[in-house]
Amino acid sequence: MYLFNKMRSLLALVCLALVATIAVGCSNDADAAKGTRKQVVLLTVSQTCDYCAKHTATLKAAMAEAGVDLRVVVNEFNAADQAQQVTQAISTKPDAIVVWPADSRAIIPSLVRIKRAGIPAVVTNSYPQTEDTSLWKAYTGPNDIANGQAAARAMVAGFAGKGYGDSGNIVALVGPPGAPPTIDRLKGFEDEMAKLAPGIKVVGSQPGNWDQTISTSAAATLFTQTRDDDIKGMYSEADNMMAGALVAAQRQGIDPSKLVMVGHNCSIEGYTNINAGAQYASVLQSPIEDADLAAHATEDILAGKDVENVQYLVPRPITKDNVSDCNQAVGK
Repeated sequence: MYLFNKMRSLLALVCLALVATIAVGCSNDADAAKGTRKQVVLLTVSQTCDYCAKHTATLKAAMAEAGVDLRVVVNEFNAADQAQQVTQAISTKPDAIVVWPADSRAIIPSLVRIKRAGIPAVVTNSYPQTEDTSLWKAYTGPNDIANGQAAARAMVAGFAGKGYGDSGNIVALVGPPGAPPTIDRLKGFEDEMAKLAPGIKVVGSQPGNWDQTISTSAAATLFTQTRDDDIKGMYSEADNMMAGALVAAQRQGIDPSKLVMVGHNCSIEGYTNINAGAQYASVLQSPIEDADLAAHATEDILAGKDVENVQYLVPRPITKDNVSDCNQAVGK
């Protein structure tokens, strides 16, 4: 009996050892599998603007589907904060960094540091103000010069539609000072307008900072400053800012139907106001398409594939005739 009990105890110890070995083996396998997951950092500008939030959500979903761990860092359009965030991101040695520049010039030293660290960079949405395209593996997003040009063509068409001909004064709501879309959209708009209808002049502009409430106040200032200029139109670099301008116009007794109002992005505000006849046109730039383009480039880079250095979205002018083209962008 003693010998039997001893053998049974010994057998139990062997079984426990086997279980422990199997458990450790499984744990090591899990840790190894986890260790093979690619690590990516997204440095983005905001989660309070609807476009920015949709862009982040789409990119997160795409990375999760691809089995990539994505860490999101937000700077609220603060270039100094973004520079510090780049330093922190580099220190974690991710497999790639996706960056939405808060400022088109201030981002350049950060891109230099990312390149020196040997980390591939995907610049999304906002094109840096440099000719050195070697600073990133891929730029994906809008060509904001082309966006502005498309808006100018829409403005000219709107003037013709209202019988205003090819001359008259307009005002502009622009994005945050220094932001790449702010600079490039206005440049594209004014340059194209000078070619197509030099008689249509921007006689005043104010930053709306991609915010409807701020834009309501900015538009009120514009309307007050230009009350004697016979304003016939408004150009806004984002549809949510145009929504603020509509509120300001109503408060000042201005009939928006007499103004040619052209915006950007075909966000839900533009979609609604175009359908209602309060806004003439927008230029479609879908945050979903924007983020998908960045996600595909990032996945290809992680897979060791060659990618195009510059990948542009194609701007599409939107009026009441084709507003349904915006359905996906606004979740319809």
